[in-house]
Amino acid sequence: MLLNKLRTPKFWYKKQSILSKCLSPIANLINYISEIKYNSVSPEKLSVPVIGIDSIVMSGAGKTPAIDLVCEILKQYKYNPHILTSSHSGYIKNVVQVDPKLHSYLQVGDEPLLYSQLITTWIGKNRIKASKAAINTGANLLVIDDWLKNNYLQSSYKLLVIDSEQKFCNECLFPAGPLMHRIEPAINTSDAILIIGNYDEVLENDIKNINDKIPIFRAKMKAINKLEVEKNKVIAFCGLGYPNKFKNTLKELDYNIIDFWKFSDHHPYTVTEIRKLINIATNNNATLITTMKDYVKIPEDCKTDIKAIQIKLAVENEDFTKALIKNIKDKIMH
Repeated sequence: MLLNKLRTPKFWYKKQSILSKCLSPIANLINYISEIKYNSVSPEKLSVPVIGIDSIVMSGAGKTPAIDLVCEILKQYKYNPHILTSSHSGYIKNVVQVDPKLHSYLQVGDEPLLYSQLITTWIGKNRIKASKAAINTGANLLVIDDWLKNNYLQSSYKLLVIDSEQKFCNECLFPAGPLMHRIEPAINTSDAILIIGNYDEVLENDIKNINDKIPIFRAKMKAINKLEVEKNKVIAFCGLGYPNKFKNTLKELDYNIIDFWKFSDHHPYTVTEIRKLINIATNNNATLITTMKDYVKIPEDCKTDIKAIQIKLAVENEDFTKALIKNIKDKIMH
């Protein structure tokens, strides 16, 4: 719960900072314990393929839209994918199928609630129980969102998501930086890399220097609903790990951004906070705007005063889809 309330420190984006150096011994100890725990588990092989999607940084790389993208592709190929995730900021920890009509983000977390509006989604600390529940209810393929942290299930295809602007930040492990895993092992154990954002030759060369055989695919964030707002004036807010990504999207849509409010990742909005933002927008004759991930956490009686931008990932070519589907079919045959 502490990580969910942590606002991204500025020194995480500065290499060779004093704070990072001071925190490095703690970071190395945490990583050492995490690796022991991860390697102590023998992953279980399931009767259906498992696609693992994860990022090296704590948040902000674009893992959520990447999961949406993969599930959308799978549905087009007549698969019935179910998502397995943790509730993180939610208080329900048992195995539960998320129902957007019954559950709130306080119960199941914001990301699972968002996923469940499109794809059957399960939460629960026990991934083996959650996977079997999903299979018993008709899933013929599972998508997990943290294969780098969770070794309980054997993944058929491991996708690593990297943001081209964020990259690896200061390249330090938490809490000295935002990395939850060491860079080289994460890349070497992945089956493919999905880079989100503009082409970055240096980033791709750095990846190839670690593993020159790993496929690299590219995708970009696209807003699917350009909202018509009065005088094009907006006041925006979000609680994301890397809020600049949302701000850049608004700039690409040519909105006149009067003010931009940043909250911590998974921030639980109060009525007082939202009413304050609504008043600021009203006083500036601007439209209050946010992300869908944040919108699901807005108190119901405030939602009519706020608009949400829907963002999707678009891959640059069909190679990503072909590689994904081919890998699944190969795994099924074997």
